This record gives sequence, C-alpha cells and structure tokens, in this order.
Amino acid sequence: MKRRSRSPRACFSLLVAGAALLVIATFSSPAAAQSPWMARDGQHTLMLEFLRPSLEGINSEVFSGVFALSGRGAVSSRVSVVGELPFVRHESTLEDPFFPEDFSSNTIGNPYAGVELQLASGPAFLEFGVRPPLAADDEPAATLTGIVSDLTRWEAFFPDAFSIVGAFNIREVTPSKIAYRLRVSPALVIPTDNSSGDETTLFAVYSFQIGYHGSIARVGAGMSGRSEVTQEFTGSGNIGARSFSQFELHADFLPGQVRPGLDLRVPLGELGTVVSMVFGASITWTR
Repeated sequence: MKRRSRSPRACFSLLVAGAALLVIATFSSPAAAQSPWMARDGQHTLMLEFLRPSLEGINSEVFSGVFALSGRGAVSSRVSVVGELPFVRHESTLEDPFFPEDFSSNTIGNPYAGVELQLASGPAFLEFGVRPPLAADDEPAATLTGIVSDLTRWEAFFPDAFSIVGAFNIREVTPSKIAYRLRVSPALVIPTDNSSGDETTLFAVYSFQIGYHGSIARVGAGMSGRSEVTQEFTGSGNIGARSFSQFELHADFLPGQVRPGLDLRVPLGELGTVVSMVFGASITWTR
C-alpha cells in the first residue's frame, strides 16, 4: 500500500478498520467463481462488474472497489469453460480539518479457471475450477476492499492461497418465467506460504436466488453464506461463529445481447458492522 502522507492519526484509523476486516476474513473464505447472477440464456457470455463497498468509518472514492471480467463459453452441448479476472482498487481519504490523509492501494486478484458440466437434459450442472495465488501480499487496503465487496468471492483476493472449488447447481426458468438457482459448494483453500502457519481449510458454501426472468428485464433476490467445516482456521467449536451470510438484490435490463445491470448486497451479522452495503453495476454481453 502506498501512503502519500504518514500522520499517526491517519495510520491508526486505517489500521483499526483493517484489523476489523482481517478478523472477519480470518473466519472464512468463500468459493464462488463468478457472480451467481451472470446470464446463462446464451452459449457465450462476457460480464464486466464493478462492486463498491460502503466501508464504515472510511471515506472511499467513487471508483474504489472491485472490477471483475467474467466469461463463459460452451464447447459442447454439455460442457462450458468459465473464467474470471478480478482487480481491486482502494482510494480513500481520512477527513480531518488539520491532518487530511489520502490512501491508495491496488492489486490484481486471484484469477479463476474452470469448467461446467450439464447433467443430462435437466436443470442440474456441476462446476470445478481453481484460483492460483496471484494477488499481491503487500497491498492490505486493496485486499480488504476486495474481501468485503462480495461475500461469495473472498478467495479471489486472499494472498498466498491456492483454492480448489467444486459445486452442484440446480437452475431453472419455469414456463411462468420464474427463475431459481440453488448452489452448494465445498471449497479447499491451501496456503502457499509455508511461513504463515495457516492450515489447509475446507469450507461449505451455499447460495439461493429466485426472481422473474423476462425478455425486457430480469430481477431477483437471494441469500448467500458459508461455514467453515474444519476448525483449525478459527479454533472455534461454534459453527455460528464460523458462518456468514448476505442478502442480495439484482436487476438487469434490455432484450438484446447487451444488458446493463444493478446489484445491491447487504452483509448480515458481524460483517455488517464493517461494511453496511455494497453497490454494484454491470454490463453483460451474451449470445
């Protein structure tokens, strides 16, 4: 992280906020590969997202947040390749009439590469993929901004961690244009820095979305969450202390190949004391 000035007051404020986020991040790591709202009614899709978290006690710039380019391409009637390239930018100012301070930090995230396998002709499909560790380990403000931007993709910004993800999905659009999706996923997070002392950890992740899938607009609501299956990471025997969740709203518009979208994520419980909500905007191309 680059600091343009070094007053103790500013450094202390950022460290307090960072410590709170790191405590929460230490409890869990999610497993989603892409946004669960990504369009799936075409064989090929590209989606560019921007997610801006509202961090408590930090005055962030408008474009301080996560940028993610995701893609999905069918290679056969049952197999698709998927990927994601995340990037996070943190720009904030400590508002003080005597000692104003600016902070700047950015890093590429851990990219995702995987495949999807459709099961027969029904609504079920499987996912398998990996995230190699490319995120910087010396940009803590950017790392923390990425972590709180989407509860389902924290591992995209964890430094020195290799993630293996598998998932079972059921997704269907009914004749009455009601769309729903259920996703359950084990995720294995493997530390790559032997000096950190972290243990390989297994997580259980879930998400559920339901909404209306029309030709002009698609709107929906959902819940996502996860729990630590192993206890080495937190040392806690209470599964409630190892679980987090968020409420989600999504809408995208227009009937053609290009569709603008809006998102709102509301972290619940302890995480909500650090980031009150996350605003999102996206543009999707599909055919």
